[in-house]
Amino acid sequence: MKIRNALTLLTICVLSVTIPNMVNLHKVLAQPTTDCRKLVTGTYLTTNSGDFGSFRSVITFTQDGNFFATDSIQSGTSSIQPFGNIQGSWKCISDREITATSLNFDYPTATLPGSIGRGDFRATFDPKNGIVQATSTLRFYNLNANPLNDDAPVAGMFTFTGQRVKAGQEH
Repeated sequence: MKIRNALTLLTICVLSVTIPNMVNLHKVLAQPTTDCRKLVTGTYLTTNSGDFGSFRSVITFTQDGNFFATDSIQSGTSSIQPFGNIQGSWKCISDREITATSLNFDYPTATLPGSIGRGDFRATFDPKNGIVQATSTLRFYNLNANPLNDDAPVAGMFTFTGQRVKAGQEH
């Protein structure tokens, strides 16, 4: 009887130590994540250059992982058909770096059909100075294609550097 009571007590002790860890699996499986959202969130005025010449953009990164951009060449140039506002999503890949994907519609012209543009970005942020630097590749898709699943050849590349816009900023 004493052996049975001792084994019962031992079993209860072992279970009381192990069950809480088994029930709280998220505690055991949790991985540290790097969250750069506080450093990235904001609006930036950028200078862009690459295969499409030089142009300016205003880009806003939201805390929930969306971004919006307007470009100074959206009305088109001799080498670029007109296009709409740019929208997309981004995620942190380190404490100061993101990857992002954007979509926009390219408007039909007399010689070119409408299409969907997809940009893939990688950007780094300098929070102390409010600077963003990025590289991007651009692809074009038929309006019936799925630019999120289908692949297309790279149509161009560009880089940009931008300064964070601060509220009430004066010189």
